[in-house]
Amino acid sequence: MYICLNDLSELYEAVNSCPLGDDEYWLMLIADRHTDQLDEIVSHLSETSVRFYGALFPGLVVDKRTFYQGVILRKITCKSPPVILPMPASPEEVVKNLPLHTELAPEGETCLTFVDCLSEEIDVLLTSLYDRFSNHCSYFGAGAGRHDLADCHCIFDASGLYSKSALVAIINQPSQCHARHGWARHSGPIVASRTTNNILHELDWELAETAYRNTLPENLKNTPPELFYRDVTPRYPFAVEYPGSEDVVRDPISICNNGDVVFLSDIPQGALMYLVEGTPDSLITAAKEAVELSIQENTESLLVCDCLSRTIALDSQFPAELRAVYDEVNAMKAGLTVEGVIALGEIASNGDQQVNFFNKTFGICCFNE
Repeated sequence: MYICLNDLSELYEAVNSCPLGDDEYWLMLIADRHTDQLDEIVSHLSETSVRFYGALFPGLVVDKRTFYQGVILRKITCKSPPVILPMPASPEEVVKNLPLHTELAPEGETCLTFVDCLSEEIDVLLTSLYDRFSNHCSYFGAGAGRHDLADCHCIFDASGLYSKSALVAIINQPSQCHARHGWARHSGPIVASRTTNNILHELDWELAETAYRNTLPENLKNTPPELFYRDVTPRYPFAVEYPGSEDVVRDPISICNNGDVVFLSDIPQGALMYLVEGTPDSLITAAKEAVELSIQENTESLLVCDCLSRTIALDSQFPAELRAVYDEVNAMKAGLTVEGVIALGEIASNGDQQVNFFNKTFGICCFNE
């Protein structure tokens, strides 16, 4: 359910009016307008001994609308208590804190992951999770944080607030999870010849900034560094080639004064990269395809994640994407509520291949009865 949060008492009353059952937790997806209230919310709910966890996001999606205040509140049954992992998280920490795949239900479960988008080695964490569970579960989640990418405590549970951390919960329910982006290759490939995590130093053995500018249309080549995220990234991001799957879009978020380009997500050294472009029609069509792949006859609820920079790319057409998703959901199964987040990175995989941290992508998780 969505709560506007004009007053925090609305949240407290909703939580208290519906007691939790065994192994149930409140999942709370909170808009970043409430950053300064998050400590008060966590402290108050902790005093009541209620079980909860969640994350902070730039916005919330409810059916055909986007909200920049409020909370989405949902009961979730967990296989075991959700785990907070400081980032970067080693494979050993994943093994130590999460159940074995043999402990998961035969019909499958869902690995739900929220991670501070400013954390290092997010893809390393997702690889460790996939190594742990493989195709025994599906995977869904999002990058948490503020719309302005300011450092903040954006992950929380009853024990407190965290930054540079990930929250991982094994949901005792199978699901269908898919992601699609709709971006097409404009030019390339070029080699990510020198990288450090999410920092690209060189492309084709040339300074990353220089090589990036050389791939752009003439009218964008001289864009000042401070305007790159606003004027270039929404129209011409990069994508990394992953054989056997859709290219994974990577969002450049800043240009450094030494020629480096900083991305929201990690860039593997030696990866083949392409400059990509998209149109509103191609992006909206891709979101509908993700819905079509995920909705099942026994779907009982769903969550979506739509990238903040995707909303910038779509601009005035973003409401059209939300309407298209809502209409497609209800055409396939009437009566379902579309709920989710405007995210800073997306996670959605059925478990049939390696899990990635996407950018500029639409993801959906359809929970089955």
